[in-house]
Amino acid sequence: MEPSKLKDIILNVKHPCVVKSATLLPWPCFQQSFAEWCEAFDNARPKLVPFEGCSTKNGVNPQWEHRRTQKMMLMSDIRKPNKEGRWDSFSYRNIAELPTECRKDISFAWCGFPEIDEDITFWIGSTFAHTPCHYDTYGCNIVVQVYGRKSWILLPPEAKLKPVRVPFEESSVYCSQNFYSPPSYRDFVEVENEVYHVVLEPGMTLIVPPRWWHFVECLEPSLNFNTWLPLSHDLETLISECITKILILETCKDLPAEVRALALNPNEESVITDDALKQTYDILQYLQNKKQNGKRQESDIRRYNSEYLSSDALNALLEECSEFVIPVSALESYNFFKLMKQNSLRFDNEADYRITDGMLNKCQIEQLEDLRRQINCCCSPSIVQLVKDVM
Repeated sequence: MEPSKLKDIILNVKHPCVVKSATLLPWPCFQQSFAEWCEAFDNARPKLVPFEGCSTKNGVNPQWEHRRTQKMMLMSDIRKPNKEGRWDSFSYRNIAELPTECRKDISFAWCGFPEIDEDITFWIGSTFAHTPCHYDTYGCNIVVQVYGRKSWILLPPEAKLKPVRVPFEESSVYCSQNFYSPPSYRDFVEVENEVYHVVLEPGMTLIVPPRWWHFVECLEPSLNFNTWLPLSHDLETLISECITKILILETCKDLPAEVRALALNPNEESVITDDALKQTYDILQYLQNKKQNGKRQESDIRRYNSEYLSSDALNALLEECSEFVIPVSALESYNFFKLMKQNSLRFDNEADYRITDGMLNKCQIEQLEDLRRQINCCCSPSIVQLVKDVM
C-alpha cells in the first residue's frame, strides 16, 4: 500500500479505522518476541523501572491517575503473572526514554510521515492497565500495536458522555462515566447505541480521528507506540484550552496542597505558579492575534492540513484500500452491556472510601466536591465558548 494514500486516509477519515499494517511496518521490534524486547531493555538499562499502577478492584469513580502508586520493577517483570491484585504501567513516555536497541528504526514513514521519528510515545502495561475514558483535544492519533492485545472502546464526539475537567490535564477531556468498574448500567443508557469496539493485536494500527472518546485497556501484557498529528485547524481548540487552563489555575492556586493534588492530574501540579499563569495568558494573547489577523500560526510545530478530500474522493480511496484499511465496527447494545457487566465484576463499593480516608479531612472533602462542581460548570464547553465569543 502506498504511504501517500495511507496518509490521505489518516488526515481525512472521520471514523476510526484499523490498518492491517504488519506487512507494511519495517520496525525491527516486530522481529523480536516481547520477552526478547524486555530482555534487551533490561540489558541496556539494568536499573529498576518506576512503574505506576492501581488495584485491579475499583469503586464508583474512574481510576484517576492521582490514585496510582509506584512500584520499581525490571521491564521483564511486566510479563510475569501478577499475584498482588494490582496492574502496572510504564506509559505516556517519549520514545527517547527507551534504549537504542528497543526503538531502532521506529518512524511513521510507512504511513506517509517520514519526518515523525522523535515525537513518538510508548505505552507498556500489564493486564488491566488502562486509561479512563477521554478524548484528546488536539490532532489525530495513530496507534501501532506491537505486543499483546489491547481493547479500545470508542464513541463519537457527539456521544452523550458527561465531560469533566477535574482532574485537569491539558489536552485531555475526561468523562464521568466509569467504564473500568461500572457499578450499574445507569450511566450508559444514552450511549449504548454509539459504541464502537476493536481489540488491537500485534501488527494492527488504529487511526483515531480528532475528539473521539476512547477507553483503552490492556487485555494482556502489551506494548504500543503512537503519535499525535497536530492539525492546522487546531487553533480554535488551542484557544479553548488556554481559557480552560487559566480558569482552573486561577481557581486552584490558593487551595491547600492536598485538595489541589486531587483536582489536577499529577503531571499538571507543577504548573500552579505565577510564571505559568503569565505564560498561559501570553500564549492566549498570541493565539488570539493569529485568529484575528487570519494568519497562519508561526511555530516550530509542523501542523498538517486535514479534511481536504471530498466525501466521494475519500470513499473511493477507502474502497481502493479496503484490503488494508477497515472501519471499526459498531458494538451492538446487547454486547456492550454484556461487556460492562463483565467489567462490573471489578467493582468494589469500599474502594473510593479507602482511597480518600486519611488523605483529606471532612472539611477538605467538602471543599474538593465544591471545587469539582465549580470547575466542571465554569469550564464546560458552552461556557468556554461564551468567553471566546466575548473576547
